[in-house]
Amino acid sequence: MNGINLLPWRLEKYRQLLFLFLLKMFAVLAVAFLLYAVLSWFQYQQKEALNLQLKRFEQQKSRLTQTVQNIAKMKQTIQNLTELQAIESDTVKQVLSLLPRFPFQQGELEIFNLNEERIQVNGFCLSQQEFESLHEFLSSHFNTVKLTQFKTEQGRLFFQFDLSLEMTGGSK
Repeated sequence: MNGINLLPWRLEKYRQLLFLFLLKMFAVLAVAFLLYAVLSWFQYQQKEALNLQLKRFEQQKSRLTQTVQNIAKMKQTIQNLTELQAIESDTVKQVLSLLPRFPFQQGELEIFNLNEERIQVNGFCLSQQEFESLHEFLSSHFNTVKLTQFKTEQGRLFFQFDLSLEMTGGSK
């Protein structure tokens, strides 16, 4: 068997197969890279969309919190308004009738605040005797007389009394 040399044909076939293999491998790698790029881009888009959704959610959450706080404030305000009770007209008349009889000689009443819970009286006197007579007058007409503020400035005795709405029997 001395006749036919198949080596060059085999080498040529091997080169063709090797070229075809490299071409297919390059195509597979190109497709894989393209697929990776598309998936990465898709993942990036999804992250951006998620971040946008999170920002919107946080904004809505903060708006909701603020709205809940505003509602709580409004509820409290409404509750306070609905809890207000009218002061009996007899009590108001009695208290107002006492104002001109306050024993001031040189002092004066600066603030008179009447609400459903108490009466607050602010003013000043020029002497200790005038202050004591005012305190005695208030004690004789109101059940509870509480001195909540007292200070001396420039020869004046500044005071604040909190009085109960309940008046003693002698004031009627």
